[in-house]
Order: sequence, then structure tokens, then C-alpha cells
Amino acid sequence: MANGFVLNVRNGFDLGMYCQNVAQFYQTQGFVVNVAMFGPGNAQISFDKNTGGINTLLGLGIGLKANIMFNGNALSVSFTDAEWTGKIVGLVVGWFLCLIPFITAIIGIIKQSDFPKQLQNDMTMIASNM
Repeated sequence: MANGFVLNVRNGFDLGMYCQNVAQFYQTQGFVVNVAMFGPGNAQISFDKNTGGINTLLGLGIGLKANIMFNGNALSVSFTDAEWTGKIVGLVVGWFLCLIPFITAIIGIIKQSDFPKQLQNDMTMIASNM
């Protein structure tokens, strides 16, 4: 699983516009995306999809935070706060009560594990198009 990455960006790179482009890209895929800017060179984007409710029991939710630091021509992104609670609940409930939450939790684990790499690829693509 990717913990983060660093990109070289062009002069005049607009971090605010970049964050909005990433947010819009993932909102079209059904994610709830929140962008928080912390000064001119720091931002945090949180991504959540299918979290809460029955999805917590089934372990199908995807969640992650991307912490972005921009300095000069370097854009550093690190990932934190991945959504693992639902997967653990689904595994435990599925193990003791019925097999369906166990299976869906395994599917959720695979999706959650792949999400940072997918996010890195998409963020890289969006940065290169700016």
C-alpha cells in the first residue's frame, strides 16, 4: 500500500485549483469529498464512499485522507486515516454469525488496499494536466 508520493510540478502551480479538480473527479465517482486548505501550501482532502450505516457492518466503505504539502516545485502527498473499522466489524460479525459480512468485508479490504494506489495515479494524472 502506498503511504505517499512526491510530484514535481510546473512553476505557477495552483494548489487550490488542483485540490478542486481532484475533488470534482472523485465526486463524479460517488465519493463524498471534503477539501480543507491550511495556508498557501498545505491542504487536506478526505474521500469517503459508502461509509456508515449497513456498509459499516458489511465492510464495503472506502475512506482515506490525503495530506498535501506544496513547496516550490514539489507536491508531497501522504495518506492517512484509512477506513478499516467497517472491515474489522464485517470480519468479526461474519465469522461468528453468518458468512455474508465476512465475504463483503474481504471485498472491502481489497478495495481499500487498492485505493491509495488508484488515488496516487489519478492525482498524478490531474497534476500533469494542469
